[in-house]
Amino acid sequence: MRIAGIIPARLGTGKEPLQNVRKLGGMPLLNYTIRTMNKVRAIDEIAVFASSPSICEYIVPGLKYKYIERPSYLDSTDANIQDIVKDFLKQDDADIIVLWHITSPFLKPETIAECIEKVKSGEYDSAFTALEIRKFCWFEDKPLNYSLDKRTPRTQDIEPVIVEQAHLYVFRREVFEKAGQRISDKPYIKIVDHLEGHDIYTPLDFAIAELIVNTGFFELD
Repeated sequence: MRIAGIIPARLGTGKEPLQNVRKLGGMPLLNYTIRTMNKVRAIDEIAVFASSPSICEYIVPGLKYKYIERPSYLDSTDANIQDIVKDFLKQDDADIIVLWHITSPFLKPETIAECIEKVKSGEYDSAFTALEIRKFCWFEDKPLNYSLDKRTPRTQDIEPVIVEQAHLYVFRREVFEKAGQRISDKPYIKIVDHLEGHDIYTPLDFAIAELIVNTGFFELD
């Protein structure tokens, strides 16, 4: 059973120039993902999936990875992740895919390894990381996890809302080929904390990531 890590990468768009290679703690962002994947022994091959080999100029020497070229139209904001995975599977025969987006740099190797093991064992056919929100949540102008007709519960007693962290997905090849999705009916949900699950979408997110690195909450090694 062959396990491939895929890291979708691009130099950026007009709105987000050089987002994937912007320096975080003195190192281009995409290196966090590649470096951590290098620490996961279950992964047989790590693929940087990008439309230009120039992305490799930002990868620090000594990291194990393989560059696989993808069509440039997949850099468009109109392309979705299903398009990217579909094209990758045309070029790679992996049985299990470990998809990790660059903008979530603080996931731990053991988190990735746990998700892989749950899928590899056959107990689950897919896995993803998620955040557990134990607060009063609303959706479509209505309370989602509590009722206005009942006594307000304590926050520690409230039913948590599970939110996809949306950056790490592990799935069997047949799951995607059958449904065109990264998650099937039997997923393993790995809850991570807000530090490990920090996403970089905005300048503020990046500033927070810099604080995380510079204060030693996440150490470069």
